[in-house]
Amino acid sequence: MESQLSGNDWIALDHPTIADVALYSYIANAPEGNVDLAAYDNVRAWLKRVEALPGFVAFEQSVAGLRKAI
Repeated sequence: MESQLSGNDWIALDHPTIADVALYSYIANAPEGNVDLAAYDNVRAWLKRVEALPGFVAFEQSVAGLRKAI
């Protein structure tokens, strides 16, 4: 994903698609599986673009509190 997002704002096209929506939940929650996103600047910027879409509804913080801010 990091290389796909290099020079692209979205995964498949020049605008958000179902690909972005489908991937978001897995990538946004990767830190709960101890996957550090710090080295993936393009992915973190993409997450912020998805979160800025009209109608976006954020996930609730888990009780375990494992998700770190990105």
